[in-house]
Amino acid sequence: MAEAVLKIGEVARLAGVPPKTLRYYEDVGLISPAGRTVSGYRIYGWRELEQIEFVRRAKLLGLSLDEIRGLVEAAEDGIPNKVLQHLDDLLERSLAETERKIDELRTFRESLLQYRERAAEAKARNACRCAERKNTEFCGCITVATEGVDPPDLRVVRENGRFVQKGEGCRCGCCQPVSGEVV
Repeated sequence: MAEAVLKIGEVARLAGVPPKTLRYYEDVGLISPAGRTVSGYRIYGWRELEQIEFVRRAKLLGLSLDEIRGLVEAAEDGIPNKVLQHLDDLLERSLAETERKIDELRTFRESLLQYRERAAEAKARNACRCAERKNTEFCGCITVATEGVDPPDLRVVRENGRFVQKGEGCRCGCCQPVSGEVV
């Protein structure tokens, strides 16, 4: 079969991607045009269309462009099974990461269910006192639902009726922290 000579717009249309994407793929080393015309236009052939399809399919696997570039480089080496071995390694890592995220999401789901239960209990006890609070106070309903949980980046707590940086203690120096109530 004779080698096709296609300009970027034609390749973009056939591949179903914008020309800008093809230029980006070229910039990051995922594809390279077969050459350029005398006037400087990129020209592509069937091989480049196959590379674009390779990249699109690799993206379906959730691979990053850096990982795909590694696969493209392995394919360029021409060593039998190198791409498949590299792909297997990438997929193994991706599966392990996915399992870790699933575990995190299960734990997060359990937390949400607990918070939801606490919020329902607080509602049943009429714990909301928003209508009764003073101008210097803010709604404590979320605190009721998450009581006992300190956000990891919590910086301000209420101790002895004063707001202080977490871990600093009372600023007046006259008393010892008593509540450490989360704000």
